Amino acid sequence: MSIDKLPPTIGTLLCKELLLGENDLTTLPEEIGKLVNIEILDASKNRITSIPIEIGLLRTLKQLYLSNNKLFCTPLPAKLGDLRTLTKLDLSGNQLDELPVELSNLENLEYLDLSDNQLTSFPLEYGKLHQMQTFNISKNQLKVLPAEISGWVRLLELNVSLNQLITLPSQITLLGQLSTLNVSSNKLQQLPEELSQMVSLTDLDLKEIPYDIGTLINLQKLDLYGNNMKIVPREIGNLVNLQSLDIRNNLLLLDNIPTEIGRLVNLKKLSVSGNKLVALPAEICTLTNLKELECASNQLQAIPAEIGNLTQLNKINFSANKLTAIPSTFGNLAELQIMDLKSNEISELPETLGGLKAITKIDLSHNMLTELPWEFGDLLTLSVLDVSHNPLTIPPNPIVMKGTEAIVQWLKKNEKEGRKGKVSGLEIQQQEEEGKKK
Repeated sequence: MSIDKLPPTIGTLLCKELLLGENDLTTLPEEIGKLVNIEILDASKNRITSIPIEIGLLRTLKQLYLSNNKLFCTPLPAKLGDLRTLTKLDLSGNQLDELPVELSNLENLEYLDLSDNQLTSFPLEYGKLHQMQTFNISKNQLKVLPAEISGWVRLLELNVSLNQLITLPSQITLLGQLSTLNVSSNKLQQLPEELSQMVSLTDLDLKEIPYDIGTLINLQKLDLYGNNMKIVPREIGNLVNLQSLDIRNNLLLLDNIPTEIGRLVNLKKLSVSGNKLVALPAEICTLTNLKELECASNQLQAIPAEIGNLTQLNKINFSANKLTAIPSTFGNLAELQIMDLKSNEISELPETLGGLKAITKIDLSHNMLTELPWEFGDLLTLSVLDVSHNPLTIPPNPIVMKGTEAIVQWLKKNEKEGRKGKVSGLEIQQQEEEGKKK
């Protein structure tokens, strides 16, 4: 049952935490200011339209969560600036179009979430929030990022994605501890040249890739998703500490991915889905620390046998390509847990797939398979097997319709008989039914 109103006696509580999230509150009573011991107040996911000025009396409050309400209806009270002990403030998802300048008085604020509002700017005075470590103003209408952010000398994470930014201030490079920067989905025409000097960056989400990106030697995650990018610069090979590279949904051809990608020896996740690759660059098969490989929605016609060298892989996705077969070396992927090969033209599977002893999910739907390997009967860890939309005879359709467990059991039970010759799944099924009648 949801609460739609708080009683005046709420002010008599001596609690340190008050969790009011996911109710139907439209306001907070002025008695909320009498919570003398309160440290955490969560009123997120309600329908609150206004905040009482008495909230400024909460001298012990450290964390305030007001996300996903309707605070655009009434200006936020200036008294929020009196919460000098506050370290976390979440105002996201409120359709706010202005902020009180008094928030600049929150001298201990470390975390501020203003995402998913309608802000076109924020007060320059916020640059005085010298304890700020995480600032999220994504999904707004921000047109300018003020130079005053250089005052956030302790900042670790900055998210300004999904705004209207045309440029970034050069002062951003003064944020010497910044490790995560997301500037994707803006209207940036160029990046500050000094960006390449920010050696503290470990996680970078860009709309464009500077050719001197190779100087960001500490970078661990690079996201270049959806940039209409036609070429990956050779300098990317200098990012030897990179663990995750996302170049999905671009316009990359085989020749546009440099051989230097093979130098990313610490890479654990590589996503090249949604490009125009007709073959997999050979260097990818040398990245032996890879755990996830996403190559969906390209134009791949074959997978190199060297894929078997990537023995640390636990997830692989080659769906929506033009594959007609997969190499027998897939059987070497002993750590593989998830294999997605749906929407190809695969007509035959290698017996070696029976060696996938860690596999839990296989998607082979929408292919041209007529038979599954008998070895699938040995895949005891398999919990999901999707072979729908294939012209299968082994196993027969009635078994396929019963699901994964039935398929595996049937293959195991009928393996000996099935290996004697060209016996179709339908014939074995008929023999079983005749046996039951006798």
